[in-house]
Amino acid sequence: MPHVSVLQMFVDLHLHADGIPDQDLATLAYFGVKAAVTCARDAGAGSAADLRRHWDELVRVQTARLRQAGIRPMVALALHPSRIPWHGVDDLLQRLPHYFDDPRVVALGELGLQDGGEREEEILSRQLELAARLRKPVIVHTPDREKAARTRRLLALLKKSALEPERVLVDHVSAETFALARGIGCWAGLTLQPGLFEAEAAAALISKHGADGI
Repeated sequence: MPHVSVLQMFVDLHLHADGIPDQDLATLAYFGVKAAVTCARDAGAGSAADLRRHWDELVRVQTARLRQAGIRPMVALALHPSRIPWHGVDDLLQRLPHYFDDPRVVALGELGLQDGGEREEEILSRQLELAARLRKPVIVHTPDREKAARTRRLLALLKKSALEPERVLVDHVSAETFALARGIGCWAGLTLQPGLFEAEAAAALISKHGADGI
């Protein structure tokens, strides 16, 4: 690589290291990413055993890959709303707190709403209460479809929980939902995706509202 002077140091609060090649992790480190939170993701519904294996891989394998790339590894674990198994949820939620015995596991995430409905809302609420009990932050997923309506419902469930809004990062916000998240004191996460939320849209949002809370 050509020499580039990088003065800033960045922390990536939401990536999926298991989907990033080693060379790309090295590139992130080269351009100033010094620490990163690798989150549980939405790679299919699978079984409870599959989800435990996913959690274990993040803690054991992906932390080593991040560290090898020169990035301090941290982990967020949760039942992603697109990866909720039909059986074994109670067992998963009983096992989840024990992962926090490892100091690299620092947050619950991703959790949130995808299609909505009673089951997703119940599992989201249970994880919010777990985060409040453990006094851990959460990284919250919001969907592409019906984003505003489902974000409002998600925030209503959050307000009913014992978790402080300042411990919540609402991710994948849009120009429409940014004010909803910030309005109750949550952090807002901008996810740049071609065709969904472009860099120009993020720059315009920051220019309008400022960078506080992002």
